[in-house]
Amino acid sequence: METAIVVKPPGQVRRFVVQGPHGMSTDEATAFLQEQGHDLGTNGINIVRVIVGAEDGRPVDLPLSDLTPRQPE
Repeated sequence: METAIVVKPPGQVRRFVVQGPHGMSTDEATAFLQEQGHDLGTNGINIVRVIVGAEDGRPVDLPLSDLTPRQPE
């Protein structure tokens, strides 16, 4: 007997990319994205990536920047 597992889709999946300082919290990243005019919505899933720099194996703070428009679809 075969069984099919049907998972209800989570709704809309939104992807965002922020360049910023090492240690930036999720709350800080989402607040910054909202300030930039992004709608993070209340339904679905938000994937927020924070990119930091590294030099000689140590984290380096990068200037805060919204890279979302540059990510591939």
